[in-house]
This record gives sequence, C-alpha cells and structure tokens, in this order.
Amino acid sequence: MRLIPFQNWKRWKIRTLFLISAIVAFPTTFYALSYYTDIIMFEKYGHLISNRVVWSVDTDEKVVAFTFDDGPNETYTPQLLDILAHKEAKATFFLLGKHVEKYPEIVKRIHSEGHEIGNHSFKHSFLPLYTKSYVKRQIESTSALIEKTVGTMPIYFRPPMGLFTPSMLDAISESGMTAVVGEVYPRDPYNPGTDKIVERVMSRIEPGSIIILHDSGTFGKVDRSQTIEAVSIIIDRLRDQGYRFLTVRELIGLNGR
Repeated sequence: MRLIPFQNWKRWKIRTLFLISAIVAFPTTFYALSYYTDIIMFEKYGHLISNRVVWSVDTDEKVVAFTFDDGPNETYTPQLLDILAHKEAKATFFLLGKHVEKYPEIVKRIHSEGHEIGNHSFKHSFLPLYTKSYVKRQIESTSALIEKTVGTMPIYFRPPMGLFTPSMLDAISESGMTAVVGEVYPRDPYNPGTDKIVERVMSRIEPGSIIILHDSGTFGKVDRSQTIEAVSIIIDRLRDQGYRFLTVRELIGLNGR
C-alpha cells in the first residue's frame, strides 16, 4: 500500500500555510488544484510522512478503485449507479453528511447494490483551518448518520479537497477511521470535457490506483454529466486492458490491512 510516512512535518506546515493563503486569495483556482497539490507534494515529499494516508495500493494485479465524492446527488448518483450496475463494477462513495440527511433513500441504494460508503465530512468545510475537536465532530456526526441510514459504520475518511494536517490525521485516527485520498484525479468538477476526463484518468492509471471523481458538489449549480459519461468509457477501456474494479476496502485488503 502506498502510504505517506510520518516523520518530518516542517514542509507540510509550510505547504498548509501556503494553501490557506491561496484559498483566501483565489478560492476557485485553489479548489481546482487542491487534490493535485497533495499528489505533487506526495511525489516530492512522500518519504517524510508514514502509515497515515492511503494514496494507492502496491500490487501487480490489474485492479483499481473508483471513488466518488460529495454525494449523494438526486440526479447524478442514480445515473451513476445505473451505469455501475450495468457494467458490473463496484465503487466507493465518500458521502457528505448534509447530503446523507437529504437523500437517505439514495444512500440505501448505494449500500444495497454492494458499493462501499465512506465519510467525506458533514459540510465539506476547509478543515485545515479548524480545531481537532471540530474535525472530529464533522467526521463522527457523518459516520453516525451513515450508520443510522444503512446500519454499518464507514471505516474510511477522505478529507475535503484532499487536504490534511497532522491534527486532522489525529482526529481521523481517533475517530476510528483511515484517511484515503488517491492519486488519479482528472479535475472532473470543472467539466473539462468527457474526453479530457477519460484521457487524464487513462494516462495516470496503474495497478492499485484509487481514482477520484465526483457525483455531486458543494456549492453552486452542479453538472456531473461529463463525469457520468466518462465513467462508462473508462470502465470499458480498463476492462479491455484486463482491469477489475474493487471497493477501497477490497483494494486495501489485497495487502492484508
């Protein structure tokens, strides 16, 4: 499993201060680049941090995990579930608590069709700005809602925008969860075009990849039609290459974790 080592946080603190400044000055640009910033930082400084964040899984098997953030959405999540059912592919949905409250029947459908449910916080706040106790409330209130809705507690947490601090990672582990980000992110919320989403995923994919996509959003008008179209194409292309599609739990389980 590809994890971030936990030894020297000096560079991570500098990065976090930079990102806080960026979100204040350029919020839209910051949001678009946030997952990629973590991926770039991992490539450069990943050896500095240990056993706290899952980015991918080391395996020779042709397996990947599709993950979808910010849902459920009343329009796009059912469309996505239809495609996954038709293609016989499993995925992991990192849900927002506020959307779980609003669309419990869709959450139940996700669960009943064999997909995994993860925690993506309650409101999608910029958590690096908040205290550890606030982060824990965001995590634990969402986990409680998910358990109330489908009868099982999530075990994986994806930080909003893929951003985290040492304090956040403490809050995640103290809440009994494992932090999961991912390395393949095509920036689909900004609707670059179906072909571009497909191209960005296919150019980065490798055995053990965790793919970050979105079936909903957190502000403004949400259009995930390009993502929905791209998922169908990506599944077909990866399957042609011999790939299978696992939940995050199944993927991590390959390494006995």
